Amino acid sequence: MKNVLAKANKSIFFTMSLFLSLFVITSCGNDDEGTDPNPTPDPSTVVANFSAQVDADNSLTYNFTNNSVVNGIDDKTFTSAWDFGGDGSSTDESPSHTFSAEGTYTVTMTVTATDGVEASSSEEIVVTAPKNRYAVITDLADDDTGELRLNVDSIQNGRVSFMYRVAEGPVDMSIADGFINVTGTSTSGKNSIVEIRLKDDVPHEFREGASDATIAASTFPDGVANEWVAVEVSWSADGTNTPTYTVVIGGQTIVTDAPSTTRDPNDADMVAEHLATTIDGAHNFQWKYNSNSSTSDGVYHVDDIVVYSSDSGSETVVFSDNFQGRVAGDDLNPTVNLDSPYHENCSEATVGEDQ
Repeated sequence: MKNVLAKANKSIFFTMSLFLSLFVITSCGNDDEGTDPNPTPDPSTVVANFSAQVDADNSLTYNFTNNSVVNGIDDKTFTSAWDFGGDGSSTDESPSHTFSAEGTYTVTMTVTATDGVEASSSEEIVVTAPKNRYAVITDLADDDTGELRLNVDSIQNGRVSFMYRVAEGPVDMSIADGFINVTGTSTSGKNSIVEIRLKDDVPHEFREGASDATIAASTFPDGVANEWVAVEVSWSADGTNTPTYTVVIGGQTIVTDAPSTTRDPNDADMVAEHLATTIDGAHNFQWKYNSNSSTSDGVYHVDDIVVYSSDSGSETVVFSDNFQGRVAGDDLNPTVNLDSPYHENCSEATVGEDQ
């Protein structure tokens, strides 16, 4: 009887063990069936954002800063595509764009993450045409002229070009004379290479540096108020003789290769001083308004100054200023405004701006 019971118990134990084994195997098999060996990662989160800042030198130009962010993936880099309201495009991350004209433009930036997720941001940009800036020279002091003065290293062979405009003041006083004086190491009028008096309604004329023969051979156009006129003065010095100069006003050549002379060519001392101070060419440029003994509420505007030198064998720009990078109202005397490149003898010269 005991043997029969033992055999029965063994049979039951074997059956239960087999059942448990099958259960474990089946359970493991079911867990494996629910696991993806290559799961699809969650997509990234892209936030598109940018800011825009108008350029200080040109109101048609805007500088854009891309502030977009990618989250949710390891590689957070992205590409950028810009549409400047139909006025151009760019793929730079943070581009600068100069609009073709004033107006309102809807600028749209689209960024794309490395997993292909995109996001866009748009902003309306109101673009205005740039306001022209220039030097304003006045003369409200009765003991000196108003003056914008530039000092450079001596240039034996070169030229200076600029635009000028004269206009009445706020109480309609008569417009005074403007001047351009090209000098060597001395700024005294008698030692000018050439100085020209710029009028408002009668022919311009030489003030210094011109002989009687040069004056007789020159025909100046009439000055015009409230209009910009181009002026160019070139000179050539050889280190031995006094320089020669050429003058062009409003596209009209006034004189070519005229010899510079002093106020009194019969005064030997004055001639010697003139030669000594001009022999190496131009060193100072003076834009002056009115006189030392009177005042005027008129204005003398100067713009687009460029000084060239050909001393190296080819013409190069030594100095240029269109005043666009300056702030309206700023004084151009460097003792007042440290950012000014002009000479400390500037007087009543500030930055103006068209309205």
